[in-house]
Amino acid sequence: MKISDLLSDYKNIEKEIVKLNKYLYDNPELGYEEIKSSTKIKSFLKEHKIVNNFKEFNDIPTAFVGSLNNKKGKNIAICIEYDALPEIGHACGHNLITSMGVGAMYLLSKFKEKLNSEILIVGCPAEEIIPLTFENGGGGGKIKLLKKGVFDDTIAAMMIHPATRNEVDPLMIAVKQIDIEFIGKSAHASGSPYVGRNALDAQILSYNAISVLRQQLKSTEKIHGIITSGGVSPNIIPDYTRSSWMIRAQKTSELKKLEKKVINCFESAGKSTGCEINMIEGNGTYENLVTDKKLANIFIKKSEELSIDMKTNEYYDQSKNGSTDFGNISKQIPSLHAFLAVVPDDGKIVNHQPEFTEATIKPAAIEAIKNGSVLLASTVLELDSL
Repeated sequence: MKISDLLSDYKNIEKEIVKLNKYLYDNPELGYEEIKSSTKIKSFLKEHKIVNNFKEFNDIPTAFVGSLNNKKGKNIAICIEYDALPEIGHACGHNLITSMGVGAMYLLSKFKEKLNSEILIVGCPAEEIIPLTFENGGGGGKIKLLKKGVFDDTIAAMMIHPATRNEVDPLMIAVKQIDIEFIGKSAHASGSPYVGRNALDAQILSYNAISVLRQQLKSTEKIHGIITSGGVSPNIIPDYTRSSWMIRAQKTSELKKLEKKVINCFESAGKSTGCEINMIEGNGTYENLVTDKKLANIFIKKSEELSIDMKTNEYYDQSKNGSTDFGNISKQIPSLHAFLAVVPDDGKIVNHQPEFTEATIKPAAIEAIKNGSVLLASTVLELDSL
């Protein structure tokens, strides 16, 4: 199938895909709460006769799996995400991820009788890690789907993420989320502070210790956190505080070593202030991303046919990368998690800014949806034919 033919087919659905993208933009929802989004996506797939039946999960109501052709045996999975960030909406462009995945499924639906593999669209909630103080905090939707066996028969998994550059194999790094509670003892902050044990002091000591630790970190190692509960009144010694943290490293093995250093910061602060410490972990560690070379080579070839200058990771500063639970999939299944640029790579607009949210409905993003849909579909078609 020629790229030009796929581009021609895409024109038939483009207006509707753009409307879907705008709907998700207008209705941002946090992880595991994407009721409107997941319902709209499934309705779209049914309405356009792409997918009729879905497998759903009682304990993850916003996750789903739809099959294009219901073939038995091995499958190729296109993963989509549709959760947003607190307050700033789709500042990571998950509305675009969904739009590209749905567009690709539409294009592939024209070949459903000829395909050798079953083609799945996997609705993956809660990729973003948000504080565990949120009822739906923790992220890790794909980790949960892996444990449920969704990818047991998958021979390849792929998705495209909007970014500031075109990159086929970004070195997305490993991350672990933890929340730290310190439990002290309240007292009158002026009359009898010596009776208390200050849980806020424990948090501040931890924060400062981690700030010092950062001096000895590699450029690909990151520690960042916020204090989510710091006390109730300045004239009461805080007897309870809580903070939320993310610890990142280039590889999962390095992350485990860094985590020990971070825990030492918390434990020493607890001892010096006399406060008890309680550590709450997120929904599993996000592993570092591993890109399959065969998939990358196919994707680069298809990018060239679209006149997209697709680079490999050695062209870019990899200290700027984030993390994804798609990394956990990539450790078990041949995978591709490519980047497509929707804003210039000049540092003026980056992911997780309100400006990036706005960029997801601009002309460059609409162009990226088209290109992403064609790239995913053409990569699947070539892989299926091998």
